[in-house]
Amino acid sequence: MAAHHPSPTRIDSLASRVTFVRRHATSHRATRLALLGCVLLAALAHAPVANATEQLPVPVVEGWKYRWGDSPPGTDGIPLWAQATSVTDEWHTMEALKPPPGRGANSFLWVSIPLPRGPWAEPALILGEVNTAVEVYANGQRVYVSGRLNTSGPELSENMVWHLIPVPATALGGNLLLRIQSSNPNIGITQYAQLGSRHQLLATVTREGQASFVMGILLLAVGLATGGAFILHWRRRMLAGLAIFAGSAGSLLLGLSGLPYALWDTPLTATRFTVIGIFMVLSGLMEFISDALLENRNRWFRIGALAYTTLCSLFALSAVVDLATAQRIMAAFLPSSFCVLLVVLVVSVKEAWRGNPDARIFVAGLGGMTLFLAMTILPVVGVLPQLFGNVSHWGYLALTLSLLGIVARRSMQVVRSLEAHTRQLEERQAEVRNLAERMGTGAGELATVVQQLRSTSDQQTEGVSRQAAALQEAEQTVKEIRRSSQLTAEKASSLAASAEGAEQVGREGSAALERTLADLAAIRAEVSEMARRILALDERTKEVSGIVDSVKDLADQSNMLAINAAIEAARSGESGRGFGVVAREMRGLADQSIRATHRIREVLNGVGASMREAAQFSEKGDERVRQSLDAVRTSSAQFQELAILIGDSSASMRQITAAVSAQDAGTQQMAMAIQELSGQMQRTLKTVQETQEATRSVQSLAESMSGLASQSLRTEKAAPAAHPR
Repeated sequence: MAAHHPSPTRIDSLASRVTFVRRHATSHRATRLALLGCVLLAALAHAPVANATEQLPVPVVEGWKYRWGDSPPGTDGIPLWAQATSVTDEWHTMEALKPPPGRGANSFLWVSIPLPRGPWAEPALILGEVNTAVEVYANGQRVYVSGRLNTSGPELSENMVWHLIPVPATALGGNLLLRIQSSNPNIGITQYAQLGSRHQLLATVTREGQASFVMGILLLAVGLATGGAFILHWRRRMLAGLAIFAGSAGSLLLGLSGLPYALWDTPLTATRFTVIGIFMVLSGLMEFISDALLENRNRWFRIGALAYTTLCSLFALSAVVDLATAQRIMAAFLPSSFCVLLVVLVVSVKEAWRGNPDARIFVAGLGGMTLFLAMTILPVVGVLPQLFGNVSHWGYLALTLSLLGIVARRSMQVVRSLEAHTRQLEERQAEVRNLAERMGTGAGELATVVQQLRSTSDQQTEGVSRQAAALQEAEQTVKEIRRSSQLTAEKASSLAASAEGAEQVGREGSAALERTLADLAAIRAEVSEMARRILALDERTKEVSGIVDSVKDLADQSNMLAINAAIEAARSGESGRGFGVVAREMRGLADQSIRATHRIREVLNGVGASMREAAQFSEKGDERVRQSLDAVRTSSAQFQELAILIGDSSASMRQITAAVSAQDAGTQQMAMAIQELSGQMQRTLKTVQETQEATRSVQSLAESMSGLASQSLRTEKAAPAAHPR
């Protein structure tokens, strides 16, 4: 398959587009830097300037006292401890800027700070950091409040940086009472405490916070820029991670710089920025590492980063909705964030050890951030003797620059890849130029060959059309033959089914005749046996008749004896009267016996006649059964011959059916073959027609190629340089 070569026009357009993108990116960066400089100048223009003729601020670190618990409220809402004119024995001495001992379960702390006298026109006390909500009282009146104290629940902190407390001139030389509430492990004042003129103190903290403020603005600008780049290139998650980290670090530095409080008196907004930055800064770092360093290879880290980012986003949202809840969450969040930071460090060092250059850049930036954080924290806790001040912002800048370096390195790789592609396109341009020359040379030859191919294709089309028509007629004839064969096969199948049914009936009739012969033989035997028994019964009847004759003779003799007895009884007179009665009874019984024997004889004669008739009927039945048996035997022989004929006919019909089925199958195969041949012929005809269309297209293409080649050669001669470098 021929490779696709881009036209010179497309190459020129792509090179021009690359040049335009580079120039546009350069101008866009310059515009952003100019805008950032204007913002910084406008912010710093509002910073107050100290008056060198006034007395400088003095530290207030002597004579501090403390008291745990909370004061009962007074009638006017002012606590009773704040209304006391002097410090009682219940107050204990404490070391300044250190948490007092014996806290226990107390969440309220009262601190008494003695104030020296001085000539300040507008005196104020600045406290570096107070954990967490505080109220300040002077001369029994509340002069300052930061946050919201709550005796029945957790407090709300509104300021996480320094506190500038106005001091009435009448309170100089007296005591300033601080009512502090903290639900966190830390409570009290942990940084500097100075007394001086308000504008001097404000100028001092403003100068100290300028670096953090500028770094914060710079990091916010980086976050916005990378966020916009992520919107354009949403598949690069490292841009989203850099945007989250830079924006969160910028918010954190802006809040901790104190300038929003000093310039615009918005401590609550600065605190929200700080809390949101604390929640989101590490999640952005994890997203950046997952995509830039690990390139989404470690599935557990990618899932963990996504889950951690989701959780941190919810915490940040809580800071917008309810700052007090977010601060309570932050107290438990900070220790866990150090564990997550340790995991990030281990993963990054492992990738750097494997030779990943991006991981090495990141570890270098993370090391710089760790160094500056140590320079900020270690002197405060007393580990280092020299105080460097708050230089943590340089650490955030170092880490952000390392992330930008990784992004810049990836961008340079993309630019190099684009340059390589540009060089490849230039090479392809030369190849296209050579191809145009060869196309101009071979276009005429191609047109001649295509013309010959068209004439040959026309002849093939005519021959194939005639063959296709003949095959269609053959296909129709085979279809008619197949329909006749199918009808014959259906009739043969019906006859075969009828023959099989007749054969089955013959077999069943033969079996029925066999059963009939057996039954008739059994009936003949039973009839013969019945005749024999009837004759035997007739003999028994004759024997009974003889017995009846004997009984009749005995009855006659008894009758004669009764007559003789009656005669003798008559002769005997009265003595023989009873005997005469007996004789009469015996005579009567004898007469009854004679009559009974007559009846029995009549019955036996009737039974004997019936038995002889039955015997005659049995002999006739036996003769008829014998005749029926002979007739059935004859029918059985004839039926068997008929069954044999039916079986032969059924076998012949099956052979006929098989032959017809084979003929139908052969006809079907022939029809399918002709149909397939017809389809192939149609496809061949279509292919020939497509070939004709292709030859026409190739002929047109040859003419176009010849024109394009000529035009390209003219363009090359007119403009030797195809595109600007």
